[in-house]
Amino acid sequence: MFRRKPPPAPPPLAAVMGAGARYSGDLTFEGRVRVDGHFTGRIYTEDLLEVGVEGVIEGEADVARAVIAGRVQGRLRAREHLRLTRTGRIDGALDAGLIEVEPGGRIDAQVKLRGEELP
Repeated sequence: MFRRKPPPAPPPLAAVMGAGARYSGDLTFEGRVRVDGHFTGRIYTEDLLEVGVEGVIEGEADVARAVIAGRVQGRLRAREHLRLTRTGRIDGALDAGLIEVEPGGRIDAQVKLRGEELP
């Protein structure tokens, strides 16, 4: 009998942008980042980006892994893994190593897999 290992626990949060918050600019983080507000600009992390149900990113995100339950408008690069939940939406351009989409998740984007660069 085979038993699946449970997925590893997410790393601790390095930064949270709460619901109702608005931010414009460039952000670079080490560690897990969660956006529940409205972010315009560029985000970079070698770790995990989470976009909550009410979260919106307009611009670019270049991350190792992403869990999107809100909306990304622009360019998203998830070098390792992207999980789009049933409430998630991506509009624009998507570059990902692996994509997992729950029923209801929506992608309206140019899609490249396995980390290929988008033009």
